[in-house]
Amino acid sequence: MEYKLDFDRIEKFTLKGGKYTFRRRQQTYLLPLPTRKPERAKFENGFSTITGAVLRAINDKNILKESDQNFIEHITNMGKFNDDESKEIFKHFVENQINEIENSNVTKFNQLEYIPFTENENERKGEIDFFTFFYDFFITNNKEELQSLFKNLSEQDLISSILDLSSDGEKTVNQAGKYRNTFPELQKQFLADIKTLSTNTNFLIENISSLFVHYAFIAMAQLIIQTNKLTNFNELELSPIYFLMNWEKASKWRNGYKTGYKMLLEQFEGFFAHEHALNIVGLNTFSDKPNQFYHDIERELKNVGPEEEKMFVKSIYEWIHSFYKEQNGINVGLPENDDNKSLDEAFKDLVSVIKQRLDNAVNSRYEKAFEAFISKFYRKNGGSLGTILSLKLDQLLMLVAVSVGESSNRIELKQLWDEFEKRGVWLDHHSKEEVINTLDKLNYLDKKSDSGDAQYVKSIL
Repeated sequence: MEYKLDFDRIEKFTLKGGKYTFRRRQQTYLLPLPTRKPERAKFENGFSTITGAVLRAINDKNILKESDQNFIEHITNMGKFNDDESKEIFKHFVENQINEIENSNVTKFNQLEYIPFTENENERKGEIDFFTFFYDFFITNNKEELQSLFKNLSEQDLISSILDLSSDGEKTVNQAGKYRNTFPELQKQFLADIKTLSTNTNFLIENISSLFVHYAFIAMAQLIIQTNKLTNFNELELSPIYFLMNWEKASKWRNGYKTGYKMLLEQFEGFFAHEHALNIVGLNTFSDKPNQFYHDIERELKNVGPEEEKMFVKSIYEWIHSFYKEQNGINVGLPENDDNKSLDEAFKDLVSVIKQRLDNAVNSRYEKAFEAFISKFYRKNGGSLGTILSLKLDQLLMLVAVSVGESSNRIELKQLWDEFEKRGVWLDHHSKEEVINTLDKLNYLDKKSDSGDAQYVKSIL
């Protein structure tokens, strides 16, 4: 067997009307970020639209929840009323309850699944992509367990019973199965946290969307950092990302500035090149596996031997010097003789030459979609320092809740920082002091002595 890029398949993938195009999502899906501004999700109701779709998918329902206006007319006409006035009162009640749910004002857990996507068709595409990313990353492997868990939390009420009728006979639309979870430990932690929150249904209802958006963000941020490491991608160990508390004052010397938002933007610069490059290297002669990253291909080649790896490296440079160079009319700046290059160097060179010709407008819109997501959920205005990655009070308390666990639990304060890091959150000394002061004010700290020794964090649930 030959271990090479498949030039014929790559040509079909990249050429459109005889022109080279920087496409993605043939072999590998990387991030749920659009390259067209109209398709950028605005999350005007927070992450609840994604939560609703996830819960519908878990219950094998259509994720595309249509408007209920026609249904309201239908269900009203089916009812038996003493007079027109009582019919209008009932209709007004149903309309008001549906409006409350669509605005994420729910009182029962099962009402969450009736929160629809946005009515804007373009923005809905962006929301569906986020749903697919989250579902594939955190739900697919745990669907049956979550289905059973959530079924036990459901408490049928009048409006839910009425809305159930609107989904009768709907055909399930399954948008999942595109992305791959590259962080198995993060997936396990997510499942554990959902189980923990389910011990307090009211807290779960109020915080499930916050938990979902947190894991979506950490997954995206870690994918960016690890993909940039090429063959050194680490699936088991998260890289530090520092947050500040939203009410803290930021400074240039703080980790929250240097290793937070600023670091992520630096890591994300020109990242669309990976979207294209991973689809190029995935079109090879020896594997049809979807969603292979650089380290996956390296692992596969290591298993067959060094000569096969050299053959693949040689094919990358052959493709760059012939097809890519010719189609884009550029000087790739690489020597013709690349016999001594490693696989990691070949991947690095491939990404580099792709960046040379990548459309600035496409790359800019792609990057702005990530910035917009952070600004919506994690932005603190740092004045002259710009945007700072931060946690609001409700986000902090949600993380404390899942870290400590059920109502009878408590953990040592020093363990809390370890629990945060398992969930992708790092804090410097000053932020830790802010967290301690906040928990103390809210009476969530147990002190055994004034010196601060053996402090415990109490459960929030």
